[in-house]
Amino acid sequence: MELKENRYSHVILNRVVTDPYSVNGGKRENKADSTNSRGSSLYHCLFRKPKMSDIYVARSIASRWPELSGKKNWEDLLHPLDLDLRRYLIHYFQRAGAAGDAFNGTKASRGYALSLFLADEYFARVGLEIGNPHRYEVTNFIYATTDSDEAAYIGYVAVATDEGKAVLGRRDILVSWRGTMTKAEWADDTDLYLTSAKELFENYGALALVHSGFLSIYTGTIPDSPYAKTSARDQVRKAIQELVDKYQNEEVSITVAGHSLGAALATLNAMDIAANGWNKPTGNSNKAFMVTAFPAASPRVGDNIFKGVFEILKDLRNLHLLRIVNSTDPIPKVPWLGGIYTHVGEELEIDTTKSSYLKSNVNPHNLEVYEHGIAGFQENGEFKLEEEIDFDNPVVNKYSDGLQDEYKIPDNWWNKEKFKNMVQMDDGH
Repeated sequence: MELKENRYSHVILNRVVTDPYSVNGGKRENKADSTNSRGSSLYHCLFRKPKMSDIYVARSIASRWPELSGKKNWEDLLHPLDLDLRRYLIHYFQRAGAAGDAFNGTKASRGYALSLFLADEYFARVGLEIGNPHRYEVTNFIYATTDSDEAAYIGYVAVATDEGKAVLGRRDILVSWRGTMTKAEWADDTDLYLTSAKELFENYGALALVHSGFLSIYTGTIPDSPYAKTSARDQVRKAIQELVDKYQNEEVSITVAGHSLGAALATLNAMDIAANGWNKPTGNSNKAFMVTAFPAASPRVGDNIFKGVFEILKDLRNLHLLRIVNSTDPIPKVPWLGGIYTHVGEELEIDTTKSSYLKSNVNPHNLEVYEHGIAGFQENGEFKLEEEIDFDNPVVNKYSDGLQDEYKIPDNWWNKEKFKNMVQMDDGH
């Protein structure tokens, strides 16, 4: 994003915020909603020719994707952090962030707690199409429940288009989970009691215990809800199985990404997919596509038996997980509960306190701060934004006032009417 005056009316599209409120986001309110928690959208509409760096990145990721997705458990890629892996992680965290960007947080709206945007315009409206070669299309929205019997949009399932497949090197099926947004979800976050995950892992660890609140959001249903008659788990299962069957004769991957609460759900979901064979085409149990999870800022999810289940699935079911942790973020350190809870998978730790771009009081849990850290944290403890990454640094202020004032980027610009004149340029920034 670049700070521009909105005087270029011939290249700026001022799109009206829509308020979809059917299950598939079918109806719209044809009026601007300047009070909406995500604001109205302003996008630069010029197209550009690809730069040579774009072509190199596309070729590099297309050829290296199994390695970047953890086929060798990220051996020799983390220390120092591989340049392509930096790009790869930022790409997936942008997709995880989109799940939150599209959340309708205006309680007065008929579409409260649903997606602001329809599936066919989703990535354009959250700013992930212009200048972005990683093309996906949303196939399904995911709705979850809480212990308070509230249903809310919590993520989406998407699949790489033919254009996206050429850049990514395969047909990527993406499941993206957002972080906590509602009071009911906050309440479930604090439900620290451990409960049986037998329904997820019966064949691998019937005694595994997981966080009660996370499991409730993942498996809960509301019979009379138009959105959550089936659980988030079953919605994802059905969507993934349809896509796996549809593209079974291609090279396919399943990638699950999430932030905070979404990271915990991504962990459960990726393990569930692998444990129950949703990565296998119907009737072809000998073919299992790679499943990779990229949780950012994840709290601990389960106990040591749960961790043992993960190790079995990693070895037997083509499952891989890389957790990204910011050193001063408190969320990955909880819950503790006397040491009963534990993490799973590989860990990549970054330290954004080393960044001279950020204010000292920036929230280390912020997803855009994580992306900034991935773009610039160095093995020697220094911080340098890699020029080849071409990271869009103003996104740090999307939901915060984290950038130093000298950079002249408005704070919390995603939430405000007209994005405080922040305009997306034709290179995606």
